[in-house]
Amino acid sequence: MLLTLLLVAQLALVIWNVQVVRRPRAHRWRTDAPSISVLVPARDEEETIAECIGALLAQDYPNLEIVVLDDGSTDGTRTALAAFDDPRVRTMTGAPLPYGWTGKNWACAQLATAARGEVLCFVDADTLLEPETISRAAGELEDGDLGLVSMLLHSETGTVAEGMLMPCVNYALLAFLPAKLIERPGSEDMAVALGPFIMVTREAYDAAGGHAGEPAHIVDDMHLARSVKAAGYPVALRNGSDLVSTRWYTGFRQIWDGFSKNAYGGVGYKPSVVLGALFVVLPVLVFPFLALGHGVWTGGALALPAFQVSLILSTRTITSRAGKDPLWSVPLHPVMVGVWAGTLARSALLARSGREVEWKGRQYTTRPPDGSAG
Repeated sequence: MLLTLLLVAQLALVIWNVQVVRRPRAHRWRTDAPSISVLVPARDEEETIAECIGALLAQDYPNLEIVVLDDGSTDGTRTALAAFDDPRVRTMTGAPLPYGWTGKNWACAQLATAARGEVLCFVDADTLLEPETISRAAGELEDGDLGLVSMLLHSETGTVAEGMLMPCVNYALLAFLPAKLIERPGSEDMAVALGPFIMVTREAYDAAGGHAGEPAHIVDDMHLARSVKAAGYPVALRNGSDLVSTRWYTGFRQIWDGFSKNAYGGVGYKPSVVLGALFVVLPVLVFPFLALGHGVWTGGALALPAFQVSLILSTRTITSRAGKDPLWSVPLHPVMVGVWAGTLARSALLARSGREVEWKGRQYTTRPPDGSAG
């Protein structure tokens, strides 16, 4: 009975959240609109950077500059950037990575220093924006008097593993976090941002300490949102799944390593959250499938586990529709949950052991920035 009630409550939360995390409204801007600096860190992005910059140049916002930082690329990223002969685009070469910084934090900090805009918009080099994205996001900042806004986005997938596992991003945000708390003052732990697209006012960014606030933090996007909220500026999450798309990872190995790098930091380096995920959330979301399979195999009771499974799959269907994730992967939900739990456990174990994960030629630790294991 308790398990069923928990699943009903989760379904109700998701139905509520998809109303709260709404699509950003259209906004018309005059030529004297606030200046926006679109900041793109790029490290070995020759396959995606040209399309990314092309989409940024197609934005309908009237007053923006695009600043791209080549972060030590060893491929053709620099050559691809040289093809853009547009006064709105500036390219800079990143300085060597200092001790105590992650690569992404250092790249974004340099970009913020070079930016001239009143508003900073961080966009990953493998991310594509629809032409009205920046106008809509800037409208949300203005209309809501926000310090920061980020987007629920569409995950591009090119392999079965990506299609099966990447829907966990939108599922986790909509199925476990009361979205109203994101915008409510206080509760800094409830602040959310997704790195492929973050828009923040210069005032809020500086007040929060920017990316230099905790330069070793492994989850730069979530930390920035929490810091902005802690500095007293409202933050918001909007549904930009039809406006922003990105391919987070390529194949299972990258997903496994990427999640293992970020998962523990993403839950605030809290062992209690890891234990709750492994010994409460995982059993709740997997047991009904096992019970249904056992009932089918042995001829046992089917009604209750079938109802519980239907609740889980209904919840997942709603989050997948909201995030435009592939619906064919919905029946494989237990696999996604199991892999997600495995990466969270691995991330916590890596932190406690002090072992590192390699990412784009650099070594990263999942330990908290203060060096403790949490």
